[in-house]
Amino acid sequence: MKKVFLLLVFCSLCSLSRLSAQFEGTFGTGVHAGYGTAINSPGAGVHLHYYRTNNLRLAPAFTYYRQHRGESMWMAETDAHYILPVSFSASLYPIAGIHYSNWGYDAVKAGNALAESWTRHLLGANLGLGFQHDISYRVRANFELKYQFIRDFSQVFFMAGFGFWL
Repeated sequence: MKKVFLLLVFCSLCSLSRLSAQFEGTFGTGVHAGYGTAINSPGAGVHLHYYRTNNLRLAPAFTYYRQHRGESMWMAETDAHYILPVSFSASLYPIAGIHYSNWGYDAVKAGNALAESWTRHLLGANLGLGFQHDISYRVRANFELKYQFIRDFSQVFFMAGFGFWL
């Protein structure tokens, strides 16, 4: 009886990969909103998802942050996600990627006549963890928590998004 039970568990585990959807070579798109701790401001943007394999997804994104106390920022990034199914409709994914951001400070808008305005173009790296819930066949919601390693401007980034597969 014990051997039969173990055989059933083994067969069930082997068939889980066949239950997951086949996304290899497909694209998805969506919108997201987030908050960056260094800019101390909310941001919104768009993202694409390209499934290289069923588990490996490339995710380029663009996010623009609302100006806060004269400081402004926008970023373009490309992350790799490795999808780890938790259930039929939920997945966790580690995040690793590269990051380009444009930071600016406008002394006039900040009301600081003694300071100089400046602009910086910075490269960085992203590391984090994401959660995805498939709402329906082609619609998903995702949440991400990333640490962005940027010289002099490193920050924690929270993001919630909504998207669909094409």
